[in-house]
Amino acid sequence: MRDFVCPANHRQVVLSSDGASLISEAGMHYPIRDGIPDFAIAAGEDIPPGGNQEFYRTRAHEYDRGNEVMYKMLLCEEEPARNDMIRPLKLQPNSRVLEIGCGTCRDTTRLLNQASIVYAGDLSFEMLAIGKQRLEDSNTDFDRVHLFRADAMRLPFADGFFDAAFHFGGLNLFPDIAGALKEMARVVKPGGRVAAGDEGVAPWLSDTEFAKILKNSNPLFHHAAPIGKIPVNARDVSCRWILNGSFYMLTFEVGEGEPQLDLDVEFPGWRGGSHRTRYFGRLEGVSPELREIVIKQAAAEGMSISAWLETTLRKATRT
Repeated sequence: MRDFVCPANHRQVVLSSDGASLISEAGMHYPIRDGIPDFAIAAGEDIPPGGNQEFYRTRAHEYDRGNEVMYKMLLCEEEPARNDMIRPLKLQPNSRVLEIGCGTCRDTTRLLNQASIVYAGDLSFEMLAIGKQRLEDSNTDFDRVHLFRADAMRLPFADGFFDAAFHFGGLNLFPDIAGALKEMARVVKPGGRVAAGDEGVAPWLSDTEFAKILKNSNPLFHHAAPIGKIPVNARDVSCRWILNGSFYMLTFEVGEGEPQLDLDVEFPGWRGGSHRTRYFGRLEGVSPELREIVIKQAAAEGMSISAWLETTLRKATRT
């Protein structure tokens, strides 16, 4: 429990004296249910509708059967397909991995097979209950897996806590996809990897009967890969379509801020200058006639426009 932080301010939380909750510095209580800390709600708030856990347990089992049917109808083998999804994370032994939207932990077991330490979270406690049972049935070492309930937009982890982050199967329904991808990148250290995917037929298949049949049965296949919502600090970005082109998978390396430029490299040619002079050194405009005179004069003196202007203006201002 010591690795979790308050999702509101990313400050430390401590275990309550009775072991029933985690408490933030601001006094927020995050309950622990069946060994799973719940960061989606705080003690004293109303629990969201749908408290009939048996109903959701049944639904979670239906979710598992639905997954099996999906792979079967797409003529794909589930085991190699899921292993292929996590391969771009480039996990090493003891890599610390976030899995958000873990559902019933079908991918969690594969992540654990990579000798990783996995923090698996979902917004549905009922899904997590089924997932926990799956892990127990497979004799999982619970020193290497930590389950939690949280909103993908407010993760209970410090900046750069993970080596990688993984999500598959719910991104299309996130209310703020750009915010969710940014939050996943926040908790991954620079140089770490993020992989996220969901339904979305490949563009070259959009007018095929294959696509029309999928979209007819499940409207989620109408979604397109949200490439424009990848955060600005993403590097080495790729988007590929898996499961016979029916799902997209975004992967990227986490960098720091926007990409950098050498602003002072001089450009060859008649215009000359650099990114710094062209972008930050812009002055007020001149008449078209004067512009033509400047271009001709610079050429006559064997100089670029930028160099001629710098020289002439410095002489004029005696600097």
